[in-house]
Amino acid sequence: MTNPRIINKTSAPIIFADYTSILFAHSNPIDLNKNICIVFIALNQWLRANQLYIKFDKTNYIHFTNKRNMSVNLKIGFNNNFFTNSSYTKFLGMTMNNTLSWNNDIDLIMKKLDKACYKIRNAKTCMSVSSLKVVYYVFFFTHL
Repeated sequence: MTNPRIINKTSAPIIFADYTSILFAHSNPIDLNKNICIVFIALNQWLRANQLYIKFDKTNYIHFTNKRNMSVNLKIGFNNNFFTNSSYTKFLGMTMNNTLSWNNDIDLIMKKLDKACYKIRNAKTCMSVSSLKVVYYVFFFTHL
């Protein structure tokens, strides 16, 4: 059985409901890759001991960098299965890209707000103000 503290020494696991994210940070790409390998070897041992597995077709990684840095080509995975590199991710309801720009999330929210305004504008001819407020709050809290 593997020691779970090895994961906390080289990374920051974030577990929310049935989703897990593991964050790594290092200024040296070689050391970053070593840390990733160490964690995934330990993770693989733990998964096998608990008869669990990772769905590689539903798992990806994102390499965050600033706009000036070039992305390093990492091969992350184990047992000859590798994760797909993605240029954006959705994390706890927010969409961000690999340069930590909020453009994707802002575009998504703008589309939802446009849709809400259109629906409320069309409904105002046949609904009371109090009913429109209910529609607004329901739409706002269930779609944003």
